[in-house]
Amino acid sequence: MSNEAPKLFVFSGAGLSAESGLSTFRTGNGIWTRNSIDEVCNIRTWWRNREAVFRFDNELIREKFDAQPNAAHESLAAWQHRWGADRVELLTQNVDDLLEKAGATSVIHLHGDLNSLLCTACDLPFPKEGLYFDPTAACPLCGNYEGVKPGVVFFGEAAPAYINLHRFRVEMRPCDLFLAVGSAFEVVSPESMLPWNRQNAHPRNLFVDPSPSRREMFGIVEATPATIGLERLEERVAASMQ
Repeated sequence: MSNEAPKLFVFSGAGLSAESGLSTFRTGNGIWTRNSIDEVCNIRTWWRNREAVFRFDNELIREKFDAQPNAAHESLAAWQHRWGADRVELLTQNVDDLLEKAGATSVIHLHGDLNSLLCTACDLPFPKEGLYFDPTAACPLCGNYEGVKPGVVFFGEAAPAYINLHRFRVEMRPCDLFLAVGSAFEVVSPESMLPWNRQNAHPRNLFVDPSPSRREMFGIVEATPATIGLERLEERVAASMQ
C-alpha cells in the first residue's frame, strides 16, 4: 500500500444492525429503556445480580441467533475486501458478529463480544463453550467461576479496545475518510476519534443515521437508515479511496 493511499476509518453503532432486527440501545424502544444498566451491565454491581446478568446476555445471543447481515454490513465488508484491511478499518460498538458474517476479516469490537467470557479474578479472557453463556463456567487459569462474567464490556469497566479511538485520532490524515454509521454518540463522542482540525463539518467526515446527532462535525450527513445511506455514499467513497 502506498503511504499516500487514503484510508477509510469506520465507526459503527447499534443502528448498523437495526435493519437486521437487532434492538438498538438508546433510541426508540431501545434495550436501556427496558432494562436497568445498574442491574445487568454495571461492573460495580453485576456480581450481586449474576443470574440476571447471564440471563440478559443470553437473551442478546438468542435475539441475534437468526439475524443475518444486512446490506450495510455487506457494503462495509465488501469495501474492506476491495481495498484491504490495512486501508479500511472497522471499529464497532456492537457486540454482534454480523460484520464478520458479512465477510469482514478485521473488526475491532470496542465493547467486547458475545463469544467470550472474562475472569475478573485474574483478568483472563477465554472463549465460551456452546451457544449460550454458562454461569457455572470456571476460569481455565485460576478455577474461579463466581468472578467469571460475559465478555461484553460493562459500564465502569476498563475497555482495552478504547486505545483505538486515540489511534484513529492520531493516524487520521487530511486525505483519509471518517465514516460514522448508526451511532447516537452518547457513549463515544466524535471528538475522541477525530483530529482537532477535522471537528468542524469536514468534507471527508461522513455520517449515516436516521436521527443524526453531532451533525456539525460532518461535511456529509445522510439522515437515513444504514442500508440506504451507505448505498448513497458508495460512489463518493469509491472516488475518495482512489
